[in-house]
Amino acid sequence: MLGSCRLALLALALVMLVACGGQPSAAKHATPTPTPTPSPSPSFDIAALAAAFAGTYKGSWTNRTFGSSGEITVVVTFDRPTLTVTANLAIGGNVFGGPPPAPESFSGKLGELGSLGFSGHSPTFGDFTVTSTGPAFVMKAQNVPGGRVDHFEADGLLTGANINCTYKVFLKDGTTADGVCSLARV
Repeated sequence: MLGSCRLALLALALVMLVACGGQPSAAKHATPTPTPTPSPSPSFDIAALAAAFAGTYKGSWTNRTFGSSGEITVVVTFDRPTLTVTANLAIGGNVFGGPPPAPESFSGKLGELGSLGFSGHSPTFGDFTVTSTGPAFVMKAQNVPGGRVDHFEADGLLTGANINCTYKVFLKDGTTADGVCSLARV
């Protein structure tokens, strides 16, 4: 018991010494550690990131509901001075129940933090919008030309090495068809 009291008193004395400003003699002569000067944060070059996604991607699409499929090629370019992203698209196979459409080009301006949004009219997709935040994208086509298809929606991811997407075709009779696309950079 007496040993425990001595340890407690010793601990109390050390706490009081430190609390009252006392320091062991070796600490009185310690050299202060210099505070490092913070380095400036690296700037985020969104244009360089967009340029890294530029290239040719080839692969295929598959309509899982009807079993149709075809080849697809996308050539992504980026114009740094205007911050414009362009995707040239060539689709093969039985697209929306018809023959392969003519190649098309879609363009939009890069926004803050890598966002991209544009809309237009396409002979294949009708009136469409494409939005993107970083590598994820969503495409909606509200009035697909032709007899059977009402509208079309797709979402996907562009990684710089691949483009992968899922899509849904909404038919005028109220049914839907689901599909996927998978492309690799060549």
